[in-house]
Amino acid sequence: MGVEKSKRQESNQRRRRTGGAPGGHGANWMLSDPEMLQYTITAVAQKGGALRLGYTRDGGAYAIGIYGDGDPYTEYISPTEDVNEHLRSIASDFGNVTGDGAYVGDERGASSGGAKSAR
Repeated sequence: MGVEKSKRQESNQRRRRTGGAPGGHGANWMLSDPEMLQYTITAVAQKGGALRLGYTRDGGAYAIGIYGDGDPYTEYISPTEDVNEHLRSIASDFGNVTGDGAYVGDERGASSGGAKSAR
């Protein structure tokens, strides 16, 4: 039984490394806005939280694990939804980084440096 479990774990690890949904139509973090991602991570981390970024097992959707907001939980986002809006929503739940209400992508955020001014 131990050998069977080991083979199954190896197979699962190999599948996770190769990733992707069948047909290549899954979620892709490379398509997210890097500044929004940085902003969200910073907003969560400054409140003592953490994020886990990944995909569903089949690679067909985004999976964002959220820690530090009560019990840990995972939000699943379809690739047809706007992942940047979900990131913005998470950052908003934890409060803004700059303190002036500016979010990355807003005109005010661009002129004030957005997330980069929060040091």
